[in-house]
Formats: sequence, structure tokens, C-alpha cells
Amino acid sequence: MGVKERKEREKLQRSQDILEAARRVFESKGFLNTTLQDVAKEAEISVGLIYRYFQSKEDMFAALALKGAEQFDLELESVLKKGARKKNSVQKILTSIAKSFFDFYSPYGEYFDMLLYSYKGLKQVQIQGSTLTSLMSVTLGSLDKLKTFIVNSPEFRAKNDDEALQVVFLLWGILLGCHKIFDDSGRGHLFAFSREDFIEQVVQQIMVGIAKSEHHASVLGQKLNFSDERPSL
Repeated sequence: MGVKERKEREKLQRSQDILEAARRVFESKGFLNTTLQDVAKEAEISVGLIYRYFQSKEDMFAALALKGAEQFDLELESVLKKGARKKNSVQKILTSIAKSFFDFYSPYGEYFDMLLYSYKGLKQVQIQGSTLTSLMSVTLGSLDKLKTFIVNSPEFRAKNDDEALQVVFLLWGILLGCHKIFDDSGRGHLFAFSREDFIEQVVQQIMVGIAKSEHHASVLGQKLNFSDERPSL
């Protein structure tokens, strides 16, 4: 290995070490209470050295979001390929995707939430353009994989890419919202059911709404069986 390659590898490793230190501090102190001095102390480096890799703590948040997005995209691709190879039903594939989304959002969702919060104009953020470009590219790639899956699935009534993309955003929005009612243990805040059961029921509800065949939707609707023993609010 040449000198240039070794330096690049060391630079990448230093960047990852800083990110890991930032993640630990964010989790222990929260984003708003964390300073660059805190991250520098955790990483055992100077604040000045951090600035050689990241522009701000928001920049580190974006880098962590990118790391999570890349992992989810790989998992999504794996789920879709495995489902096609085994000729699994659309409902089973969607359930696997939903479970992967929940697994991804638990450790990385906070970073996406904070970025969205910042971009609502509540504060000016400093994030490297290359990081945002990569994050957008990976996210759009994941959405495109889902769109292709929906277009090619006869169970859906999407006739073209535009209609399929509408379904994708519907799915994405539902999963984002559903994740918010669960705590870290995987139990619902409001009702006494597990995450696993909830995901399966949500996917069934989704299929009722967007399945191509009205008969298929009717059959699925009859299978919905949330327990009536849920505690009232």
C-alpha cells in the first residue's frame, strides 16, 4: 500500500472514529445539549481536528443519517431479491420491508428527524453539500427500488411509475408515523400489542387500501383481527 492510499485510509478511519464518538454523546446527552467540545473530549482529539472533517454537529448528524440510509438501502435490496427468488407474496415482502424499516429507524431515525426539523427554517444548518447529495441519492435509490417493486407487482393497481411513486410515498409516510407510537422495547405506547403483530396488521390494512383486486381487498379485510381486549385510553 502506497503512502497516499494509507493516508486516505487513515483519514476515513479518523472520520468514522469521530462519528462513533458523536453518536455516543448524542445518545447520552441529546442533540441540543451536545457541543463540539463534548464530541472532541469523547474522541480524545481537539475541536480544531473535528473541523477538518465536519462543519458542525448538524454535519455529523447528516453523516450518521447517511450511514443509516446506506444500510437500509442494502437491506431493502436484499429483501426484494430474496422475496423474488423465493416467490414470496407481496404481503410477505411488504412485511419484511416494514420490519427492516423499523429496525433501521430505531438507531438512525433521530438523525433524520433532526435534519427535517432544522430544514423547516427553525435554524440555519451547516452541512457539507457532498453529504446531503449522497444522502438524497441513497434515499431516492431506495424509493426507486420500491417503485419498481410496486410497478412489477400485479397485486397493485399502479398503472405507471407516477402512480407507483404515489404508493411508495404513502407507504413511507405510514411507516414513519407508525414507528412513532413504539418505544425502544418494541411495545406500543398506546395499546398492548407487540411491534411484530402491529406490523403485520398495518401491512394488511395497506393491502386493503391499495390492492388491485376488490375481491382480494375484501378477503384481506376479513382477516384483520385486532384484539378487542386492548386497553382503552
